[in-house]
Amino acid sequence: MKKDPNPVSKKIYDLLDAADAELYPGLSLSQLAVVSQMLNIKIENNMSQRGYNQMMQLLKESLPEDKIVLDNYYQTKKLVRSLGLPIEKIDYCESGCMLYWGDDDEHLTSCKFCSKPRYKRCVVSRKRKLIPYKKMYYFPLILRLQRLYASCATAADMRWHHEHKKEDDVMCHPSDSEAWKHFNESHPFFAVELRNVRLGLCTNGFQKFSQSGRKYSSWPVIVTPYNLPPGMCMKEAYMFLTIIVPGPNNPKHKIDIYLQPLIKELTLLWETGVKAFDISKSNDGYVSNLELSLFFKDLTLTTLRMDDMVRLERDIPQILCKLERIFTPGHL
Repeated sequence: MKKDPNPVSKKIYDLLDAADAELYPGLSLSQLAVVSQMLNIKIENNMSQRGYNQMMQLLKESLPEDKIVLDNYYQTKKLVRSLGLPIEKIDYCESGCMLYWGDDDEHLTSCKFCSKPRYKRCVVSRKRKLIPYKKMYYFPLILRLQRLYASCATAADMRWHHEHKKEDDVMCHPSDSEAWKHFNESHPFFAVELRNVRLGLCTNGFQKFSQSGRKYSSWPVIVTPYNLPPGMCMKEAYMFLTIIVPGPNNPKHKIDIYLQPLIKELTLLWETGVKAFDISKSNDGYVSNLELSLFFKDLTLTTLRMDDMVRLERDIPQILCKLERIFTPGHL
């Protein structure tokens, strides 16, 4: 039975419909397409904000009167921000000891490990903003995973890992590997829902200023959904940049500190799950639902303490209730 999109997905569709309106009647280019290309030109050519505003004004004056063109860079950023793909700027210790992030550490002004200050010294002024010594960027993952199911271009392909024809002794995708099959056997209730997302994570450093000879390495952290077919999951559009750890030094053994926001989201997906509207089936599915597999994982530990048994016994009713909501008794 088809359902209407949930409120989150409906908001996405409404925003895309508004941004996808024709620039003016009869033109195939949409407002969103023009804005995307203009922003790309600005970044690639290191264009100033003033230059961008002048270019937008010229474009607006050269088109017919019934056009919908944004006036300046501020309105462009406002449109892109309304699409619901936020960026989090997170301060961190100059020595890489900790992130100033989370309820307990967000408001600290010095590192609780090495006592180094968070902000640079500046002339006291009410209008002057505090400038941190170090800052990293985090791009939330869950919203982008939900959009894979909200888009007609990718929703059906998110089940490809299970529905494609497999050849004996031929591995064309990670789903053909023994490790994938072993995971399905170890977590059967995860494998039952084909739309649960399998993710691959990788990171490596690169020198941004290699031509100038300056030593400065940045470390991007990239997450790839392996549900998609090989021709899609290895393309740039589906390699989700989640974290940029700036240089100039190699984070080395402290890389786990910078991964904290991502680990928090992955933990939420693993332990609780997040709903996503699947437009290919017009109903709600789960990006992840792993309570029962986590329960069996804990139950089969080599050593079980008494408090572990009490916790597992307490969680059984809650887990079963969630399963009955997702997999009705007639389908079990």
